[in-house]
Amino acid sequence: MKFTFKILFIWMLLLLPVLAGEANEGKTGLSFLKIGVDARAAGMGEAYTAVANNAYTTYWNPAGLLGADHSNVVFMHSNWLLDVNSEFGALQFNGKKSSLAFHVYTLNIGGIEVRSTPSREPVEETGAQYASVGVSYARNFSSKLDIGVTAKYLYEKILFNTAGGYALDLGLSYAASSKLKVAGTLQNLGSMNEFAQASTKLPALLRVGAAYQLGKAVGPAELLVAGDVVLPFEENLRMHFGLEAALWQQLILRGGLVNGYESRSFSFGLGIRKSAFHFDYSYSPFNEDLGNAQRFSIYLAI
Repeated sequence: MKFTFKILFIWMLLLLPVLAGEANEGKTGLSFLKIGVDARAAGMGEAYTAVANNAYTTYWNPAGLLGADHSNVVFMHSNWLLDVNSEFGALQFNGKKSSLAFHVYTLNIGGIEVRSTPSREPVEETGAQYASVGVSYARNFSSKLDIGVTAKYLYEKILFNTAGGYALDLGLSYAASSKLKVAGTLQNLGSMNEFAQASTKLPALLRVGAAYQLGKAVGPAELLVAGDVVLPFEENLRMHFGLEAALWQQLILRGGLVNGYESRSFSFGLGIRKSAFHFDYSYSPFNEDLGNAQRFSIYLAI
């Protein structure tokens, strides 16, 4: 128990400089690192730091890997806005007191017009590609505390310009009770090489969240509620709230609310659980005629 509180105390010391800083305008690149993965997470308004419990947690909080019941493989396809599409895949291996996982996350933007001089018609069209490839490791430090880390290689390319870099995610998960879990993660701590004679600043951020599984079912529904506070180092504070209702443990309905974003405020989704196979879908509408984002994801226990 003393060791557990010592770890939590060290974690709070790491967070104090972040919480004490003043929010300002976003001046970072590689924004795809802030676009969450997994349709289940998106359907719950991305209130997912304390909920994630399979290979998708390589994105959300590496400490959550130890919540998985089995080794598993996951895949997600996302239709974001306009000509923006992303893919995410991850593979997790479980041990007795530790877990190891690998992920690949890519985002592609098409239809970027290229002009050498002001003109009505572009010379050509190009695209932009971004990628994150990483390995995650989580270990159990007590009966209630799990700690994890993700190391990832980052890549970006626009036209002929490319750049690479490295980043770390640090996470913890604490089971306050059999029904309540709290978690936190620091994401995208690292740097990029120069891109077109200028280095790109990574979108480092802090996530802190909690998830509570209601002890008593409401009719055929088992309810899970979750909330996250997200603080990008260079931007304003965001709030995320999510609800999940599992009907007969097979049909899952989800809804989420977000605060602190100019163009979106809610999302919803559904899922189907069949033994070792899960399928999930989410829908997130955007304001100002930007359209909507849809995610499709699968989970397979191995």
